[in-house]
Amino acid sequence: MTTMDIAVALRLAPSTASRHATVLREAGLLLSQRQGVRVLHHRTGLGRAVLEGVLK
Repeated sequence: MTTMDIAVALRLAPSTASRHATVLREAGLLLSQRQGVRVLHHRTGLGRAVLEGVLK
């Protein structure tokens, strides 16, 4: 998802979505890649594990 996609999906200001993505990236839950003017965010393996509840 792009930062704007996250903002729309969660009904957040784009700046708030960006900050949340930064926190998740710093925690190792997201990877972010700039593509032109957009930033695409992808879950990491750890991010998927947290969402799926498979961490022990």
